[in-house]
Amino acid sequence: MSVRRVDAAELELGGGLELLVAAALEGVPPGGELEVELASRAAALELPGWARLAGHEVTAEHGGVVRLRRGQSGRTLAGDLDKRGEPLAAADGRLGMNEVRDAFGPPPDHAPADAGFVPIAAVAEAGGPAYSWRLNDRDRLWAAELSDLAERAAAEQWDATRDIPWEAAAGLPHDKERAVSQVMTYIAQNEYAALYVPAVFLPQVNPQYAEVLIWLSTHVRDEARHVEVFTKRALAGGMHSHALASTELSLRTLMEEHDFSNAALLLNVLGEGTFLDLLRFVERHAPDAATAAVAKLAHRDERRHVHFGISHVRRRIEGDPEAADALVAAAEARAAKLTSLPGLSPLVSESLALMCTSSMQPADLADASAEVRGLLEVMGKNRRRRLRAAGFDQRTARYLSDLHTPNLM
Repeated sequence: MSVRRVDAAELELGGGLELLVAAALEGVPPGGELEVELASRAAALELPGWARLAGHEVTAEHGGVVRLRRGQSGRTLAGDLDKRGEPLAAADGRLGMNEVRDAFGPPPDHAPADAGFVPIAAVAEAGGPAYSWRLNDRDRLWAAELSDLAERAAAEQWDATRDIPWEAAAGLPHDKERAVSQVMTYIAQNEYAALYVPAVFLPQVNPQYAEVLIWLSTHVRDEARHVEVFTKRALAGGMHSHALASTELSLRTLMEEHDFSNAALLLNVLGEGTFLDLLRFVERHAPDAATAAVAKLAHRDERRHVHFGISHVRRRIEGDPEAADALVAAAEARAAKLTSLPGLSPLVSESLALMCTSSMQPADLADASAEVRGLLEVMGKNRRRRLRAAGFDQRTARYLSDLHTPNLM
């Protein structure tokens, strides 16, 4: 068997010699030999000691050349790595998670609850700590187009500081600004829950489901930006507004849901779905360009969240028909905790009407109030449509829509 030889020149241990030798040994099979030619006398004396500690045998030392026989032990407590494969196909310079999965296979149906942080296709070294993940079943987490949704979220990021024409928020009449501020405060208050709910599930998801983690992280990032932008608009005109106790009660029940699929129904399909209609209403009736931009950009994010919720719930129901009963029970349990809420807070509905009225004349106020009543009707109609898309029959969709919290989220 031929002996491989490398010239280490003036390299010394701690100065790159060990990097060169380790890399050269990668190409030598166990039992094979490597000669290292050294110009440094000190390195020639020190290298044998390093080699023995690394599990290799020194078979000869002469004239500044150290011959090593590669040992059987590896540098890690893990199996051998696969040989280098073909580069991943990247269409138009893009490489998505779908292409990664096409190359290395889908995630497991059931992942070990004690799995560590092992990236896709990596070889895990033995001796790491055991974990205790709670969400280890793919069917309880997945949704169609999961990777595509996460990639869209990354492509559609916007900035709450630079991408809003904040100068347009100045100069509204007192009553109009007060109404806008209260609506923005109400939305910001709800967005806190929309931020915390997906964040709660992040540390519970088994790391073998990388796409779910990536998706949830984009959801959290979106909602953090929403909290920021609606808070800024609430304060931009100089007004302060109320954080409502009725909203707190509703959001507390949402935070108490610990099942991933139930939360997807309650938050993504029902809550954020209803907020799609609210945001479109705010954009259409906004009295200034800043308010319109805030609502428009947030709406774009929320559409992705609703898409995920519908897709996930539909997949759960199709895979397990009994899941539908559990989802309905979750909505019933939440509604039972909110019997003290008779309807949308008058402070919110009145602020919506004042925000969109063209004047304080009786006829215009009547028209604005009719617009708000029409919004609530549209919300109910679209909630039922989304629930049908999520896999519920018509009767159940109407029932769930009627159960949904008057707080809207």
